[in-house]
Amino acid sequence: MGSGNASELLWDGLIWLAVAIHLLATPYTKVEESFNLQACHDTLQHGWNIDAWDHLQFPGAVPRSFVGALATSIFAFPLSQILRGPALLRLVRLVVGSISVVAHARFRAVIAKEWGVTASRFFAILVVTQFHLPFYMSRTLPNVFALQIATLAHAEFLQDTSASAYRCLILLSIAAAIFRCDLLVLIAPVGLSLLFQGRVNFFKAAAFTAFAALVGACLSVMVDSILWKRWLWPEFEVLWFNTAENKSSEWGTEPFLWYFYSALPRALLGSFPLALLSLLLEPRARIQVTAALVFVLLYSFLPHKELRFIFPALPLLNAAAAASAARVLRWKRWRGLQTLALVGLCAASFLAMLVMSSASFVNYPGGVAMAGLHSVERNKESISVHIGNLAAISGVSRFLEDGQNWSYSKEEGLLPTELSQRGYDRLISEYAEVPGYFCIAQVQGFQRLAFSKGWPPLSAKLSPQIFVLGRSVDDTTLPCDGSYPSWSAVSHLQYQPLQLLS
Repeated sequence: MGSGNASELLWDGLIWLAVAIHLLATPYTKVEESFNLQACHDTLQHGWNIDAWDHLQFPGAVPRSFVGALATSIFAFPLSQILRGPALLRLVRLVVGSISVVAHARFRAVIAKEWGVTASRFFAILVVTQFHLPFYMSRTLPNVFALQIATLAHAEFLQDTSASAYRCLILLSIAAAIFRCDLLVLIAPVGLSLLFQGRVNFFKAAAFTAFAALVGACLSVMVDSILWKRWLWPEFEVLWFNTAENKSSEWGTEPFLWYFYSALPRALLGSFPLALLSLLLEPRARIQVTAALVFVLLYSFLPHKELRFIFPALPLLNAAAAASAARVLRWKRWRGLQTLALVGLCAASFLAMLVMSSASFVNYPGGVAMAGLHSVERNKESISVHIGNLAAISGVSRFLEDGQNWSYSKEEGLLPTELSQRGYDRLISEYAEVPGYFCIAQVQGFQRLAFSKGWPPLSAKLSPQIFVLGRSVDDTTLPCDGSYPSWSAVSHLQYQPLQLLS
């Protein structure tokens, strides 16, 4: 890792530490991560018993590739034999995060070689003081698997050789074919940049790109057709879904410039103005910044927008910001002033990161509810549990299904009366009242950020979002009305046994 000596390893270790802290603080996952996370669970727990895998029951809107999940599971397998439940969840995420850090370490080593050690170290500082990259680098998103390969491609992009240019295109093409077809939008400006630099021949580059994409597609088809039990190339179906059918807009749309005035400033924080400043101050970074911004601009034509879609642009912009900061530090005039300005910028980013982290920490009520139920009912040998939709998308995963001989159902669309008729022993539900059930606990989740007169001046406000209910032995109904134990990520689980507990 790093540039090859012990002191540089510490800078890469700093990034790893930031990723690990975010992982431990918010171990649960959201619905976007569920496919690959459940696939890791099923690979490690069910092996070749594919009929027991989660995706056959809950396939999602479009099929995704298993390649990233299988690769992650290979690294996690040795310790998976002694870990289970939430501990295994953390292990899987630690594997993903560590691979992401290794990719960033490789990129940082090239920054040191091409732009100087100061720029490479400032790159580490910028990443650590941000929220989104360290937070997401351990999450099982296709975007993160694509980011890992794209970051390696960026390392080749920075080097001024013909061989590295072709390696860059090969890596991006493989990642596009397997994980995120939208990397095609990045290949275009990067390829044009390499042509402009004279590092590639157009026809040779096109041949390398097409062949690498074909190899990636063949690998995906072979692996995913087996596990999906039909012939398919997942990223082609995703591309068709998002472009030809334009169904991604059903998940909401944003204005054309949303990435530029909202997503990039939030993701980069203090790095954003430094990245833009590099266009003026650092000639060596202009091509990389331009390619990243063109990628974001092209992506803006898709109405449905999410910050994670532009993850591949962030390392390039962070690198340019670091080079810009290193240039500023070399100025001989006003040396103390520019140093103070950079320290202030990093400090402001760090404070903003803490605020965002506090909000994310309490934004997984489903995971808290699932963990809490298993904690207070740990002596129950056989319980049937229904997991409501809100819980399923806010932290619940198969890794948390840790009860001995417990059964779990995620049957969707059930109203309170239908839940009552099903007769589950326990409910993790968005309904505060279900006929024939009593309240065990109400789970608090993130509602909004609010200012206060005390300290801290800005903090996360919580509200009851998920309710843990138990079936009454005499069909008595006791709704969650605020007088029962309240669970949250920031409070100790409180549980008072009730006489009605069956």
